[in-house]
Amino acid sequence: MANRNFNGVQINQSVTIVEQAGAEIADARNRILAYDKDGNVVLAADGSAVLVGIALIEAGINDISGVESGKVNAGDDVDIQIKDIGYILAGGDIAKGEEVTASSGLAVKAEAGNYVVGIALSAAAKDEYCRVQIAKYQKN
Repeated sequence: MANRNFNGVQINQSVTIVEQAGAEIADARNRILAYDKDGNVVLAADGSAVLVGIALIEAGINDISGVESGKVNAGDDVDIQIKDIGYILAGGDIAKGEEVTASSGLAVKAEAGNYVVGIALSAAAKDEYCRVQIAKYQKN
């Protein structure tokens, strides 16, 4: 590691980060993302890997026609919420208070061994928005 001189406190309070997309994503908005082998973000296939966070509602292309809204091309920047309270799209029924993980980028109830992205603060059915407190850990 190179010699570095850090003067003062180095704490980043930002709720979001920007990462590069590792593949094309048809619609990234409010989906769960994970890192690929190259350190770029992709839709989280499931809860078997560490989850980075949730793509913002304004992630990707802003297409007024709606045809390509949320589309992200490989190499594009993606804005990702990594802490606090946000909204995520549900991939199935989620009850308030349940731990949620990823399934094809959507939120589903976490099972033992899954990496959790957060705790549901509202109930949601498939394709509805679920309010979540982002809290990332692996469920026992």
